[in-house]
This record gives sequence, structure tokens and C-alpha cells, in this order.
Amino acid sequence: MPNIIIDEQRCNKCNTCSTVCVAGIIEKSTDSIFPTISNENINNCLRCGHCESFCKHDALQLDYFPEEKIQVSSQDCSIEPQRLSLYIKKRRSVRHFSSNLVDKELITEIIDVARYAASGGNQQPVKWIVISGYSEVKKIAGLTVDWFRSIKNTSHPLGPYASGIISMWDNGIDLICHNAPHLLFAHIPKTDQQMDDPTEAIIAMTHIDIVAPSFGIGTCWAGFVQMAIDAYDPLKVALEIPEGRIIKSAMMFGYSQFEVRSIPRRNPADVIWR
Repeated sequence: MPNIIIDEQRCNKCNTCSTVCVAGIIEKSTDSIFPTISNENINNCLRCGHCESFCKHDALQLDYFPEEKIQVSSQDCSIEPQRLSLYIKKRRSVRHFSSNLVDKELITEIIDVARYAASGGNQQPVKWIVISGYSEVKKIAGLTVDWFRSIKNTSHPLGPYASGIISMWDNGIDLICHNAPHLLFAHIPKTDQQMDDPTEAIIAMTHIDIVAPSFGIGTCWAGFVQMAIDAYDPLKVALEIPEGRIIKSAMMFGYSQFEVRSIPRRNPADVIWR
């Protein structure tokens, strides 16, 4: 596990690093020593980087992928609240995609942002599967429709909707993936629990959902596909999910045919103040 590297010329022993350390393993400095992590505590480091992120003197570095450190100032990351609010409010689910595929390099840039999504204990458990090309996406949509055929006329909550979805598909209308050019799946380690917690996959995918429009990419959560994955083995096989992993979030994405020109209304926030 990594240790901390102290620049003794810069460190003024303010002990901010020790204060913000999530694991509580950085020992405070004294008159004679700088902040440090004892050998017995090194393996308890979460590699979260709080220590170096909050060091205002740039005097500390976590010895973990040091070449990837990005130095930023408050001005570099400053976004006016009103502009950020409008950006997020403007986000729309895209169900009409253009015929253009998104370059692999651009998809990689977007996914890179999600590497920084919060995860419990900074375990960073989320990994990704990208399906590209209309024919490949259509295969996934078709298998999802096959799952709908299996729940037709059953007590499943979506049972009453199965006939309509199947009929539309059979008539050439894709209500599953809306003829999207790409699908993105977030997968996490499979546990012995009856229901694997999807939270971290959803948090990471939400990062994708928020940042994608800034790259000119439209998104839509693929809820039908995710429900089918949870219950339909042929779909799991087709996706070639890595051993010991389970998909817990699915999203379609691509270039939108249409541009968002206004922000629609929503119900007022229902808040209980204590």
C-alpha cells in the first residue's frame, strides 16, 4: 500500500492532512517530525487522496500513481452555481439517436470521469462493458424482448406491458434501446448476498449521465435491459460478463438527433424541514 511523501521545504506542519485522513492513520506532526504513517498502518490506507487534495501548500503526495496527479486551483474548477444548475436541469433522456457512432477515444474520456465516482472505502469496484454498433445493440434489445415474452401473462410487475412491447418490436419499433448506437454497462463484484447492492454502479453511471452532454453525447437509462439482465440467463451469456461480476446499471448513449432548446417544468420539491 502507498505511503505519503512529504516535501519538508513546503510543509508547515499544519496537520490538515492528519485531520482530513478518512482512515485516521496519518500521525500529526510535532516540532521534531513531519506527518507520517506508521508501518503498521500503511495497509489501512484507502488511497482516497484526501491528504494531498486538501494540502494547501502542495507539500504532500500520496505514493500511488503519482504521475496521474492533477494539480488544480479553485479557479480551475469554479462553475457559477446558476450555470451548473441550468446545465443539470437541461439534461434530457435521449431516445432519438443520429446514425453516427461515438469514437472510442471520446467514450474513454467520458468513462475516465466516472473513475472518480464515490465508492465505499474508496474500493472503486465498478468496471465497464461497452457495446458498440447498431446490430450489436439490437441483439441485446432482442434478447430483452425475449425476456418480455417469458413474462407475458404472468404476475410480473411488467407482465401487463409485455404484449405491447413485444408487438411494437415485431412491427419494427424498438422500445427497448430506441435504436441507440451504443450501450454501456457498469458491473461490480458479485457477492453471496441475495440482492447485490447496485449503489456504487448507479453512482458511477450517474457521473456518466451528467458529464456526457458536455461532450455532446446524449444518454438514456436502459431500465428494461437492466431488469432483463437480472432475470434472463441468455442475456447474461450474450453480454459475456466477467467471472464473479454482476451488471447493476445499464445506459444507452450516442449523438442526439435533436438539440435541447428549453427546460420543462417539474413539480416543486417536497421537503420536510426539521
